[in-house]
Amino acid sequence: MNSEVPGGRSLLGRLRGALTLCVLLGGLSLALVSNDRHGFWWSALNELALFAAAGVAIPFYYDLFLRDVERGRFLGEMTRLLDERLLSGDAGRGLTVRAEGRPSPTEKAVFLAGAQKEIIEIGVALRSLASLFVSRPERDFAAPVRQLLSAGVNITYVVADPESALLAEYARSIRDPDLPARAADSARELLAVTRRFDAEGLAGRMSVRITHQLPTCYLSLVDADTESGHCRTAPYLPGVRRADSPVIDIARAGQPELFARYVTYARSVLEDSRLLDAP
Repeated sequence: MNSEVPGGRSLLGRLRGALTLCVLLGGLSLALVSNDRHGFWWSALNELALFAAAGVAIPFYYDLFLRDVERGRFLGEMTRLLDERLLSGDAGRGLTVRAEGRPSPTEKAVFLAGAQKEIIEIGVALRSLASLFVSRPERDFAAPVRQLLSAGVNITYVVADPESALLAEYARSIRDPDLPARAADSARELLAVTRRFDAEGLAGRMSVRITHQLPTCYLSLVDADTESGHCRTAPYLPGVRRADSPVIDIARAGQPELFARYVTYARSVLEDSRLLDAP
């Protein structure tokens, strides 16, 4: 018979507890009886009874009250060590992958909130970004962006040229003929937002640019030239909704080489772009 089965352990535990309690009570009883008696044997019996009671009581109470505490402390320490070990992987080195897709507007605002100098956002149409200014309550996104501009952060939005042959061919290849029109709508809406913020006389400037290249991914780049720089990117996957594309967050401090590649990409797109300032 296997003595390690749960039922066996439970029975042995009850028997052990009953025996311990009997010894404890017996020792205490003998100690009480011999406490007021005089003579060598009564004194010796009293000492032995107290020793037996204490010797049984200490492990009994430890097992009853303290063992679970020690076990909980041990498990908590192991959990902390495992968390630290996990953080020493890619997530701790400045690389986070979200397979579930696009983060919420509030989370996006938090991602941008640490910007000190510059934010660059690049996409084919940036339709979802434009909708944050148009369709969401101001507190969700527009107000945090205003705070960044007030602090002197410059923000640049870059979308594909709606009249580009590259964009037209890309739209045809993914069976999305309305994509150029959505890019044009986003550019106009973002330009209108830019003018509203300009009218407030904020320290930072917002601008909209049209690139002649075809952006190959969405990119949100924060403080490219600082040690605290970080970016968020999502690939454009044919057949997958943009909202469902995996999102990758990269910190310069942990992934300097990978981060530098996206900075190079952003600069290339900016060099081949023009400022949008339609009447």
